[in-house]
Amino acid sequence: MITLQHQTEQRLMSYVSNFGGNYDKMITNILSYRISQLQKSVKSIKIDLRYFEQKYEMQTPIFYEKFETGKLGDENNDYYQWSGEYETFLDYQKELKYLL
Repeated sequence: MITLQHQTEQRLMSYVSNFGGNYDKMITNILSYRISQLQKSVKSIKIDLRYFEQKYEMQTPIFYEKFETGKLGDENNDYYQWSGEYETFLDYQKELKYLL
């Protein structure tokens, strides 16, 4: 059993009432929203990854391995952004796989 603080419980009950007290409907709605947001984010990140791939003429997984092993150096700020975007992409893909 989950124990909630009083204020959190009140907020949850108020939110559930928007779904007629149907927890299944509420959870389905929340998960659908999260999936939608993840899918939109993945599409946006793919655009960014393509930009870096074209700019540096290198596929992202190859870049990432070289960057992580120190073969590209660390003086290029693009590399940090590219690396971060790719890590986020992988995290989002993992979460989507779990939710779908």
